[in-house]
Amino acid sequence: MTTSPLPWLPIPSSLDAGPEPAPGDELTDKERAGLQLAAAAGERAAAWVRELARRQPVEMHGRVLELTAEAIEQTCTREIIPGNDADLTAELRYRLDGSMLLGATNLETVPELTGGERIALAAVAALALAMPGTALTRYDRELPHLAQVMDDAVAAGRAAQPGQ
Repeated sequence: MTTSPLPWLPIPSSLDAGPEPAPGDELTDKERAGLQLAAAAGERAAAWVRELARRQPVEMHGRVLELTAEAIEQTCTREIIPGNDADLTAELRYRLDGSMLLGATNLETVPELTGGERIALAAVAALALAMPGTALTRYDRELPHLAQVMDDAVAAGRAAQPGQ
């Protein structure tokens, strides 16, 4: 697999809004780049999940997917913070634990997704859960790899759309 170079993206404002780092704890350029790649991949993945949500004929299933998109964005941006203990809230874990594949719990139906979309959605959710747990000071190595795999999962999901 070849990775295409991604453009240099601005750090999301949520990353800049945290407390000032202690002296010696500043991020390196490579670490900042890793954070940027993760945030951008999360935003692209969330946009794809929102497309899936809009396509749902059952509004409640669409809402579950919209909540999943929000959780993907949050775990790929605000939750990847230097010094963060990577302990996600129960609500974020729940939104990404695979339940989005079942949709709203009080319905007899599940979201209308192709098999490939379900697999890609599960992969994206798992990657979003993994990003905040990257080893501290390894953002430069781990996040670009996870971001690329997330982009690959989204591409596979898009290719599995009906009519493709």
